Amino acid sequence: MKQMKLLNMMLFFILLFTTELSMADEYSFRLSANQYALDSEIMGLFDISDNSIMGSISGVYDTDDYKILFMNVLIQDEIMFDGFTGGLGFRSAWGEAEKKYTDGDIFNLGFVCYGSYDLSKTSLNEYPITISASFCLSPEPLSFLDTEKFKEVLAECSWKVLDKAALVLNYRYIKIDFKNRKKWDKSDSTGYMGLRFFF
Repeated sequence: MKQMKLLNMMLFFILLFTTELSMADEYSFRLSANQYALDSEIMGLFDISDNSIMGSISGVYDTDDYKILFMNVLIQDEIMFDGFTGGLGFRSAWGEAEKKYTDGDIFNLGFVCYGSYDLSKTSLNEYPITISASFCLSPEPLSFLDTEKFKEVLAECSWKVLDKAALVLNYRYIKIDFKNRKKWDKSDSTGYMGLRFFF
């Protein structure tokens, strides 16, 4: 019963968030994959005075190891020097993971910090390359269901080969501690390759 309430709440926020994404000033869609996994993201950028709000919904499917849906909201701004953008916000994850004969449900809200460096906004503007990374941490008080702690590191390098499309290399490290049945953890370090489209 408690899990159904959490599921209904999550679906409500996804619907609300998707409606908000459709009103974004600009948005992009990424699809990347490797031999065993599929990773996708839709991201919207909302300009608010000197800052912007970045929101995204993403999902990762790694054969039988884990399936996770993410929602991300953060405030970002250009800081320190031209082309460098920093951001702070929240990232939630919902899904499930398996390890041998054990499985666990993932549900958490984490703190996220983000940085990106766009070479096209610097003196190297002939190189349409953007490098970005983020770190997410969800401690025990913000982890629910079977999840005890959640940690994730993301990195991406995109090369804009067309005005509305880019080649993407991205990397994800994930570590989840569980507390159901017995204490166990799931960790993975994976690289992907794909495309990002801008609208």
